Amino acid sequence: MTAPYPYEDEKALIAALKASDPAAYEQLIEQYADQVYRVAYRLLQNPHDAEDAMQEAFLAVYLRIDEFQSQAKLSSWLYRIVTNKALDILRKRQRKTEAATDAIEDLSEDAAERLPDTQAVLPEDWVARQEINDLITAGLETLSPRLRAAFVLFEMEGLSMEEVAEALNISPSAAKVRVHRARQALRDYLAAHMPSPSA
Repeated sequence: MTAPYPYEDEKALIAALKASDPAAYEQLIEQYADQVYRVAYRLLQNPHDAEDAMQEAFLAVYLRIDEFQSQAKLSSWLYRIVTNKALDILRKRQRKTEAATDAIEDLSEDAAERLPDTQAVLPEDWVARQEINDLITAGLETLSPRLRAAFVLFEMEGLSMEEVAEALNISPSAAKVRVHRARQALRDYLAAHMPSPSA
């Protein structure tokens, strides 16, 4: 059984964070690390990048705690920070991918044909659940970062629509639209990529 946190309510924790109390930062990390990592991982689909986003988010809290508006929830602010850090990583990744794609397109057809095939062949005996999970993961990667963030926070993290809106710094109606569009895009992706029962 773990010992109780030194700061039992959020207001006391925030005050201690603003006073640069090391115990408050330890509590913040212990209390929120799992949720912050989970959001980052679901957005980035890469443990190394998720760890980076989590560390950057906690560093941002340390550096910017005085900017925290006390009418907001600390968890919502933290979700906003980690989501923004993850989106930054996605943008960098996209720029690198676009640069690599441009470089490959510049190669002659002969050189491009000699590049190794990067498509992995899945074993035939994979269970249907794993295939569906893989399809959902692939479908998530096709979503724009804005839609992916709203979907992950609402559907996978269980935040309310108001909390999603606060975390993404948008209105609740905009959050609802993003979640709806993400669901529709995932449905379309799954319909297009789901193997037929006779296959």
